[in-house]
Amino acid sequence: MPVTIRDLLTVDLFKDAEVVAGKSGLSNEIGRINFADCPMPENIREETLCGLVKKGDLFINSFYIIKDDEEELYDVLKTYIECECAGTFVITEYITRLPQKAVDLCNANNFPVIFIDPDTPYADIIKTTMELILADKSETIFEMKLEKILEYEASKDLVISVANEIIKNFKAYYAAFYIKLDNFDTTRKQILISNIKNIRDIEPVIYKNGIFLLVTFDKISSLDMYYSQILPVFSNFVPGHHVGISNVFTEVEYFNDCLKQAVLAHEVSQILDSEKVYYKDANVYKILHPLKNSKVLKDFYTDIIDSLIGAEGSSDKYELINTIEAYLNCDGDFKKAAAVINQHENTVRYRISKAKRLLNLENDNFKFIEQVSLALKIRNLLK
Repeated sequence: MPVTIRDLLTVDLFKDAEVVAGKSGLSNEIGRINFADCPMPENIREETLCGLVKKGDLFINSFYIIKDDEEELYDVLKTYIECECAGTFVITEYITRLPQKAVDLCNANNFPVIFIDPDTPYADIIKTTMELILADKSETIFEMKLEKILEYEASKDLVISVANEIIKNFKAYYAAFYIKLDNFDTTRKQILISNIKNIRDIEPVIYKNGIFLLVTFDKISSLDMYYSQILPVFSNFVPGHHVGISNVFTEVEYFNDCLKQAVLAHEVSQILDSEKVYYKDANVYKILHPLKNSKVLKDFYTDIIDSLIGAEGSSDKYELINTIEAYLNCDGDFKKAAAVINQHENTVRYRISKAKRLLNLENDNFKFIEQVSLALKIRNLLK
């Protein structure tokens, strides 16, 4: 995700910064940091000088040279806007007020002008901005490499190459955790990554709207230990999180399978509304998930569910479905199922018998359980 001015202003270094114009442009993306404290050449947009100012530039200025010339200040800001720059920081050593004409120009063009305290070192501004930009570019590069091994048929050599680039020192075993990071800005991601990197032997890698946590260890019993260390970080940054955890692997050539398992386990954890799901416990969802968008799966689901709800009135349309679900969750115990749905035990017996009759399975309890169990799992998958 590209770094925006809004992302940058969340950094502690800029906590006292003041946006004096162009607030609607805080989502402007920063391409690089630039510096100018000299008069702008009139031919700045000519090809020979095109490298001086580029689209996405975030400038640092004191405007010392033009502090007493409002027209020149206006022209400089206009040039930045015409060159599609992201915005400008102004060190308030010589200018403490932006002329109204300049404010109107920047507001009209969504061009942020941010006043910075003169005690803030230029070097810190440059360093902080570049660190965020470089982190974003590094994230993009890794994401492209992961995409090649996750979403396409990848050769063994490519998988091994990407794996060794991400994990520098593979130990006897490795595994992956995966969690979604919805609505995370760049700065928050970097803070999360910094916290995770404080945990030994864990390598965080951003992928699309989520993050892989890759762990490598010498004792197979260590996986639960890592989760207990990761949990406080997740709880702090992603309340109500869902985590997918792969099986433990030993061969580097299966690195892409490890990641795929963590992603699938994460999706199952969302379906089941569970804090964490290990791939090994995903059970029949391992088979159903790859068929999620298939017509065969949807037809099977429709055949079972329509037979059950089609016979009911609108007021109790899902009465049978809810009863069957409670019955299955209670391992076929009528009394426990009755307590769950707050009905009499005989009511549950009647409804289960009715469901069997509707499916023509009155004399085949095993097949009934098999079919309705699959249908309910498919329903969870299709939500």
